Amino acid sequence: MLDYRRFAEQVLDICIGVRPGNNVWINAWEDDVPLASELSRECTKRRCPTLTTIQFENVWTQTIMEAPIGLIDSVSKYQASALKETDAYIFTLGPRMIPWLKIPTRRRHLVTRWFLERNRFVRQWKAIARTRKVKMLGIEATLANPERAKSLVIDYEEWRRVMFEGCMADYKKMGTVAKSLAKPMGKNGRVRITAPHGTDFAFNLDSRPVDWFGGIVRDEWVAEGRPAFLPAGGIEVSADEKSGEGTVVFDKPILSLLSEGRIETLELTVAKGRIIKFSASTQQEAFRKWMRNGRGDKDRFGFFGFGLNPKLRHGFTQDDKVLGGVTIGFGDNTDKAGRNKADRGFWASMSRATVTIGERLIMKEGRLLRSETR
Repeated sequence: MLDYRRFAEQVLDICIGVRPGNNVWINAWEDDVPLASELSRECTKRRCPTLTTIQFENVWTQTIMEAPIGLIDSVSKYQASALKETDAYIFTLGPRMIPWLKIPTRRRHLVTRWFLERNRFVRQWKAIARTRKVKMLGIEATLANPERAKSLVIDYEEWRRVMFEGCMADYKKMGTVAKSLAKPMGKNGRVRITAPHGTDFAFNLDSRPVDWFGGIVRDEWVAEGRPAFLPAGGIEVSADEKSGEGTVVFDKPILSLLSEGRIETLELTVAKGRIIKFSASTQQEAFRKWMRNGRGDKDRFGFFGFGLNPKLRHGFTQDDKVLGGVTIGFGDNTDKAGRNKADRGFWASMSRATVTIGERLIMKEGRLLRSETR
């Protein structure tokens, strides 16, 4: 059984830092009522007035597919009124599965799950959140459910346990590590990544802003109306998109790129930043189709980063946050101040990598030097 009390304490005291008198809005899916209930109870103990709302999956699905677009693609006056009185907004991620094939293409932009989507609803919501300075936190761990586990061919109970354990990491220490890595990652320099499974890849940094997600809602994110998510623990930066050269081998499976299943041992040959050759031990043709159908810079190098969370494990859905892992991404990177514009993108993680930035050794065989977390 998951200890929701300890989880609620982590969320309220560490990740958000609520104070007596703060108004807390908890929005949960119907499967997450026990978690929402414990969050509400702990809010009451901290003398925080609480509003708890529940989303029903069948109603949500029917609304997305059939309701007037103007009704869905706008923040209602009821939602706006509540948000304008809210200091902290906590939401669980759902639904269990989104029936994308049943949703007409022209209506898919109406789906809001992360509050990072580019639709009118999110723009209006973020405008209110910025003005009110609402601290927003999404609980991504609730995406671990039996339906999604079956589609990804992973063990549900183990996945759920790992996700919630990842939420309980030492985020304060992780933030310290992220800040130390942000200095070399945010400068100019030649990066080289090697690994025993065949990776030998190099590219140039060019003083891009570094994005790190350490599990604690930050003031600059509040000012942007940007939510934080749990579990957290990674740091990434875009780089000179045309500078990537060499071979990239992902020794860890890619779970969420294809509906047909996982991609194993994806190997990429990159020249002048573009993928010119690829192979995989499974789903190679499916990946070829995915690449062929995309538009824009889908095949161009986009970013790299490090995982920082010691309680997460590879093989589930948080590989970019696993301590000891290195992430490399391709395709659209505009969310990281990058120049790639595409209708899609992908990233994957590798283990046991050695990374240098300029003359400085940052990671040796999957171990961050002088920057380890527990």
